[in-house]
Amino acid sequence: MAKKIVDNKNEILESQIKSYNLKNKLNELAKNDEKQRPFRHLPKQFSKGILIGNIAIVPKKIDPTRYVYVIADMTQAKILYDSIFLKQTAILVAHYLADQKNIPSQILTLDEQFASKLFDIKNFKRFYKMAVKENDDDKEFVYSNKLIETNRRADEIKSEIHQIFDHTFRFLNDYK
Repeated sequence: MAKKIVDNKNEILESQIKSYNLKNKLNELAKNDEKQRPFRHLPKQFSKGILIGNIAIVPKKIDPTRYVYVIADMTQAKILYDSIFLKQTAILVAHYLADQKNIPSQILTLDEQFASKLFDIKNFKRFYKMAVKENDDDKEFVYSNKLIETNRRADEIKSEIHQIFDHTFRFLNDYK
């Protein structure tokens, strides 16, 4: 009985599509939607990460609190990038690669700058802790300020990458 109802609903839907000539309209809407998308491939989740076209994004843990993202071409079984630090950068790079477009150098440069700031933050924290242990107020003050300034710059870089990401995929918000 349940199958008959489902079949009946499908038949009704098909007859309505035909009678209102919706097939062409739906195809037109789909084509317009595809034109507005910045990339052809839609992401798919898989057990190890995200697949965009034939490009995989796989997280790799580098320390207890941080991941980097490895980008690989699944058809060639080849790693293309082995240390992208922000997920948004990895998604952008994978989309450009999947659509065989040139990756804007600014995206990769910003990600490298962000990675450099993370390294600096780690070092300044270590130096700050050593200054506290040694009761050296001057060094403590200097490294505290350097830590604050480096965190601020890392946040600015991350924000810039987020803006590029949001601008690239902004059309998605227009439909919600």
